[in-house]
Amino acid sequence: MGPYAEGWIEYRRYRRDLLVVWLGGFLVAAAIATLSHWLFHTLLPGEIAAVGWALLFLVAGIRYQTFRCPRCGEIFSATWWYQLSILARKCVHCGLAKFSDDGN
Repeated sequence: MGPYAEGWIEYRRYRRDLLVVWLGGFLVAAAIATLSHWLFHTLLPGEIAAVGWALLFLVAGIRYQTFRCPRCGEIFSATWWYQLSILARKCVHCGLAKFSDDGN
């Protein structure tokens, strides 16, 4: 394992967490809303679950977007005036290629 492997493992975890929250949270909120409507004739528990899902999605998205470069420690895909988001193939500050383990 190279010097940046732990950073890329963290990046992959953030990406996976975002995907799980996005898909899983929607399904859970929909299931809760359906069950509560069927059993109690109210959508309030589903609405509360949807708000919780939105907050979790917001937190997971912010963590993913503000991932710090393993080499320079700056935000990997953004500067103060632009953001490449998931399209960034290398750090916009030091040029470290995404998932590079040797620093080239």
